[in-house]
Amino acid sequence: MLPSDQVDQQVLCRPEPQCALCKGEVVADEDKAIRHQVFDLPPITPVVTEYLRLRGVCSGCGHKHHAALPTGVPSGQLGPRALALVGTLSGQFHLTQGKIQRLLEQVMGLKFSIGTISMAHGHVAQALAEPVQQLQTHLGLEPVRHADETSHKSHSHMMWAWTQVCDWGAYFRLDPSRGQVAAKALLGEQPKGVIVSDRYAGYHFIDLQQRQVCWAHLLRDFARIATREGVAGIIGKRLQACGYALFRWREQGKPAGHFEWLRQRIRKQLQAGAAQTACSRTANTCANLLRIEPALWHFLRNPAVSPTNNAAERALRGFVIKRKLSFFTRSGRGLRFLERIFSTVQTCAIQGRQTFGYLQEVMTAWLAKQTAPSLVPEHVLARQAACA
Repeated sequence: MLPSDQVDQQVLCRPEPQCALCKGEVVADEDKAIRHQVFDLPPITPVVTEYLRLRGVCSGCGHKHHAALPTGVPSGQLGPRALALVGTLSGQFHLTQGKIQRLLEQVMGLKFSIGTISMAHGHVAQALAEPVQQLQTHLGLEPVRHADETSHKSHSHMMWAWTQVCDWGAYFRLDPSRGQVAAKALLGEQPKGVIVSDRYAGYHFIDLQQRQVCWAHLLRDFARIATREGVAGIIGKRLQACGYALFRWREQGKPAGHFEWLRQRIRKQLQAGAAQTACSRTANTCANLLRIEPALWHFLRNPAVSPTNNAAERALRGFVIKRKLSFFTRSGRGLRFLERIFSTVQTCAIQGRQTFGYLQEVMTAWLAKQTAPSLVPEHVLARQAACA
């Protein structure tokens, strides 16, 4: 409820002048009003500015001249706020181009073709190129990053949406590969800091001393083993119990030394599982975990490292929703738009910034050929500069 001095209009509602019970006079007390506020939207009408570009002919040589548009005026029909809105509706609210077209017409009285909406996506992608590139560069310098990937439909082949996330931002990259080449393009040939991920083979190039495998994924692996018959199932149930204990102790704030018994217990069960000749799936999973064992426990050596990859999985959630609601991406321009708008939307969400407000600033700067506002917080730039 807003303070009374901030409302647009006040309507004084008086009770009936006569009491319905005794017919006496009702005396209203204006100092004890019951406040009730109704919020509504004003009629939305677009602001249309027409630029008259005069033409002329040189009186000396006959060369034809025409006036240029003022600085900051777009060559297309959509201004910076409209471009920012189209980007926000697509990237943050997952609307298709057709739905954006209908919303603009029905709510705001703006009638544009699907092609105009597509062109707007291209303009937003161009405007975000520099800030997203800066985001990628500085995110790569962070001491702890989370990484994950999910499938994406392109017009001709399957692609993969890769993301890396830290505590202040997220960067997305679309790649036709799900292999190590794509992972290196995302994280760097020799990644700095610690990378938290699942145990997918694409991340095997990362030094085990710089890697943390997601324990939420490991719990699911243990749950699958626990459903099997015989000794393998028993081992799976024991590993599952150890995993639950790990999360419980972590939540209770137990010190790293407290986990040593659990660490030895899990190693013993993995060794027993790797020796299971009767169940090759269990043996392979346990042997793989033994090979990457140092990456299971990095969170004990560094309190800043999480034992789960929830940050990257949350970042990809919006991309998955967009994939389910939309058809495939048809062009390279569309791919660049998705990469940059999702990097922007997720980074703004992490930082508590408004995507629409940020995009307005970006589009205004781009149209005026000025430097776009940064997605990297000032304190991060200062910290990284001090560590350089």
